[in-house]
Amino acid sequence: MSKTNHYFPFLAFLVTFEFAVYMSNDMILPALIEVFKELNESQNLISLSLSVYLIGAVSLQLFIGPISDSIGRRPVFFAGGLIVLIGNLLGIFAQNSPVFFLARLLQGMGPCFISVVGYACVHELYRSKAAINVISWMTSITLFAPMIGPLFGSLVFSFFGWRYIFVSTFLLSFLSLIGIWFTMPETLSPYNTQKIQIYNIIKNYFNLLKNKNFIFGTLSYGLAFGAIMVWISSSPLVLMKIFQLDINQFSIIQIPVFLSFIIGTFLLRFITKFKDPIFCIVLGSSISFVGILFSTFFSIVYPNNLILLIITISIFNFGYGLFSSPFNRVILDSTKMEKGISSALLYFIFFSLGAFSSAGFSIIYNNTLFSFLLYMLILFTLSLATLTFLKTKENKL
Repeated sequence: MSKTNHYFPFLAFLVTFEFAVYMSNDMILPALIEVFKELNESQNLISLSLSVYLIGAVSLQLFIGPISDSIGRRPVFFAGGLIVLIGNLLGIFAQNSPVFFLARLLQGMGPCFISVVGYACVHELYRSKAAINVISWMTSITLFAPMIGPLFGSLVFSFFGWRYIFVSTFLLSFLSLIGIWFTMPETLSPYNTQKIQIYNIIKNYFNLLKNKNFIFGTLSYGLAFGAIMVWISSSPLVLMKIFQLDINQFSIIQIPVFLSFIIGTFLLRFITKFKDPIFCIVLGSSISFVGILFSTFFSIVYPNNLILLIITISIFNFGYGLFSSPFNRVILDSTKMEKGISSALLYFIFFSLGAFSSAGFSIIYNNTLFSFLLYMLILFTLSLATLTFLKTKENKL
C-alpha cells in the first residue's frame, strides 16, 4: 500500500473538515440581509461579517505553531475543532449581533488550525513532491466551497431559514472531526518537541524573518492570495451590480472560475513528475499574470462582456492552481525549523495579506469593473515583483 493510500482516511476527513469551515463563510453570504433584519441591526454591518471571519483567520497562528511543536499536533488540532463547533452553535442560537459576530470570529479561527497544524501534518507525512500533490488535491476540493457555497446556502436559507446554515456546517464539522479522531497520526516525534519558552519563540520568529527566501516567498504568496481574496469577497457585489445577476446566476458563473483552479491542480500532478517546484511557480505565476492583465485590458475595451471576464479570470485561477501548492512547500523547505512554527508565521502573513487586500478594495473601487480588476492586477504585480527576490537555491537556517 502506498503512503498516500495508507493515510487516505485521515486526508479525506481533514479535507472534509476544511471544506466545512470554508462553507461556513460562503453559505451565509446570501442570507446576511435577513440575518441582520431579524437581529434588528443595520445592514451596514453586513461587510463586517466577512471582516470578523478574516480576523479570526489571522488571530491564533503565532501561538498555535509553537504550542503544537511542544505538545503535539493532535491535541492542538482538536482544540481548534472544538472552537469551530462552539462557533457554529453560537450562530444557531444567536439573538443579537454581538453573539453573531462572536460566532463568526470562532468560525474564522478554523483556518488557523487547519493551515498550521493540519497542513504541517501533511508536510511531515510526505516528501516534497508527494506533499505538493496531496495539498493540491486537498485545495482543489475545498475550492468547491466558494463555488457552491452561496448557492447551497441560498437553498438552505429558502427552505429552512438562516440558522440551519449553521446547523449544516456544525454537523459536517462534527462528523469529520470524529473521523479525524480515529485516523489522525501524531506526526511530531517526541525527540523533536520544543519547550514553550517565550524568548526562544520570539528568537525563532526573528530568525525566520531574517530568512530572505522565507519572508520574500511568503510575501509573494500572500499577495497572490490577496488577489484571489479580492475576487472571492468582492465579486458578488461587483458582478451582481454591474451585470445585474441574481445569486443563482452568480453561482453558476463562478463554476468555470474555480473549476479552472481545480484543473490547474490536476495538471500540476503531471508536471511535478518531470519538473521541480520552482518551475511550477514560474509557469503558474506567468499564466496568472497573463490572465489578470488581459482581464483588466478587456474591462476597458469591452466593459460589458461577461464571457471575456470569466475566461480571463479562469486563466488567472488556472495559473494559481499550478503554483499555489509548490509555493507553499518551497517556503516551508527554506528553513530547517519545525513545521509548526514555520507554518504559523507563513500563514499569519498569508491570511493577514488576504485580509488587508480585501479590506483595501474600497480604496480603489469606484463602481467600475476596471477599478475592481486593476486592484487585482496591482496586487498580483506586487506578488511577482516580490517573487524576483526568491533565490532558487534555498538558504536554510
